[in-house]
Amino acid sequence: MPKRRDVLKYGLLAGAAAALPVERLTSAFTRTATAAVTSPAAPLFATPLVVPPVLKPTLSIAGTDYYDMTMRTAQQQILPGAKTPIWGYNGIFPGPTIRARKNRPIVIRQHNKLPADAAVHLHGGNVRSSSDGLPGQEIKPGKNRVYIYPNRQQASTLWYHDHVHHHEAFNTTQGLTGLYLITDPAEDRLGLPTGRYDVPMVIQDRSFNPDGSFRLPDPGKGEFFGEVPLVNGRPSPFFEVEQRRYRFRLLNAASSDCLHELTLGAGDSFHVIGTDGGLLTAPVQVNKLPLAPSERVEVIVDFSKYPVGSQIVLASSVFGLPMNLLRFDVKKAKGQDRLPGKLVPIERLKESKATVHRDFQLNLDPARGEMVINGKSFDPDRIDIRPKLGSTEVWTIHNAESAELPIPHVFHTHLVRFQILDRNGNAPAPFESGWKDSVTLQAGERVRIIMRFGDFPGRYLYHCHLLGHADAGMMATMFVTP
Repeated sequence: MPKRRDVLKYGLLAGAAAALPVERLTSAFTRTATAAVTSPAAPLFATPLVVPPVLKPTLSIAGTDYYDMTMRTAQQQILPGAKTPIWGYNGIFPGPTIRARKNRPIVIRQHNKLPADAAVHLHGGNVRSSSDGLPGQEIKPGKNRVYIYPNRQQASTLWYHDHVHHHEAFNTTQGLTGLYLITDPAEDRLGLPTGRYDVPMVIQDRSFNPDGSFRLPDPGKGEFFGEVPLVNGRPSPFFEVEQRRYRFRLLNAASSDCLHELTLGAGDSFHVIGTDGGLLTAPVQVNKLPLAPSERVEVIVDFSKYPVGSQIVLASSVFGLPMNLLRFDVKKAKGQDRLPGKLVPIERLKESKATVHRDFQLNLDPARGEMVINGKSFDPDRIDIRPKLGSTEVWTIHNAESAELPIPHVFHTHLVRFQILDRNGNAPAPFESGWKDSVTLQAGERVRIIMRFGDFPGRYLYHCHLLGHADAGMMATMFVTP
């Protein structure tokens, strides 16, 4: 495990590397790719996509499902001819998917059989502070902790991951991520693709040592994200699809600075139906789609328009550099379904109801070598703000990085989801007009968000979800007061 000073160095350098102009980034990446890359070769579209298994409850009683999960080391084949040591929930990477039902609580006992502390955070979950995976709630090796998830929120795609401060980037790089899907009656009535046509995809990036083990990117060599794209733990896999609509739940679970801009085929259109916190009011047609670390989008792709035998690539551009994520192979003709014209209503929070307005400035402090919010580096013993339970607040987040070092940030709130009011004074794009818990800001950008605090009082975090930035101090604590 890296020492704290190394974690801070990598977090800061990763931000700086991601901020370089595209021309310098491309030059640095090319030098690395042609001369210094140590990752073994990973042929494109050589392995099938594997969908993570759905975890079964240990016990279901009195309207509650109980699970046991063990974080442990294991060996997993990711690259051809090599075994990669991982840290996995139940020893797999990504971890098993948990499927939950609205208003049906889940209790998970997490056992830590890793050689280091662990803390589990349900990202996007509306949970009590005691189950949020905060600093001070670490699970020591050989110990366990019980997490209670009430699932009072609407149908949405959430995920769980490690949250040990100063080691979050390292621990998640080793494999500690998994999906958590909530369903509800409103979603059921829409007739969206289900079963094998509802496919979760955990998108990650990794660099590897010659022996197949994971390697943190080296920003000093111009590496700011992994050299090998992974989908559900497979390098650029292929996926056989039928001539019909599919629902894909896309999670960017990057542990570094991998900000995707997704495209399908030769700029083919597809529809966004949901974001971090649930479904939109109606499908939004797009030809490209940004997806930053920690963000989720749910999309519908209609393969009925492609002839049998077609091969369509889901690709990305990351800071101007191309990346092939996955290939769809159209194999069979099947019955068609429909795309609903309307999805679910969204209660729009009114700015006039906001009782508090707050401002947050995110930037690198080069003099101190720390990432800061409002000039302060994270201190787990300090309470930065005290929102009131049930209140509505408007936050203005400003990425205050300079044009000379334009570092991006991804602002994430625990406990509370929000709606974007505007970005640089303009209305949000239609695909980000729903409920969110993470928002990307390029250097110089200002985004205003609105949120209502409920259902739980207590201590929670807000931070940058480029994990090197959070490890380097870009995190703060709020205490929601009754």
